[in-house]
Amino acid sequence: MKTTGALIIGLVFAATATAGGQDIAGMSTVKMPHSRSEARRLLNFPRVEANYLINLNSEIPGVVESALGHVTLMRIAYPKQDLRKLGEKLYDLASRGATREIRYKAFVAMQVFANPAAYELSIVGRQSSGDGLLEEIAARQ
Repeated sequence: MKTTGALIIGLVFAATATAGGQDIAGMSTVKMPHSRSEARRLLNFPRVEANYLINLNSEIPGVVESALGHVTLMRIAYPKQDLRKLGEKLYDLASRGATREIRYKAFVAMQVFANPAAYELSIVGRQSSGDGLLEEIAARQ
């Protein structure tokens, strides 16, 4: 439960931080949801998806790679959520990403998007960061 709560706070924080002009200091007052369904209601998925799409379109490879880890983490945590636009962007990045690392990480993320339930154990005990997640998943395959 703590992992899910930390994941939700991390996703909200990361998505809000990318929006710019938001008061990040106010994020410390976010109430912890009591269940996954409550968390789903609190999280504005269209906005989160739009913000991650902005990150995935960045010209800075580190921003893209970090966003790939975060969207993969989000997909595992919310497998039933419609994240079709992110899935389409992953396909684009896997075939035309700016670097080999981006293309490979996008390919791994596509595998997770296709079957998120197979990767649920990858996030157990994990903090709200997607950094390093794709490397861990690739090492297990």
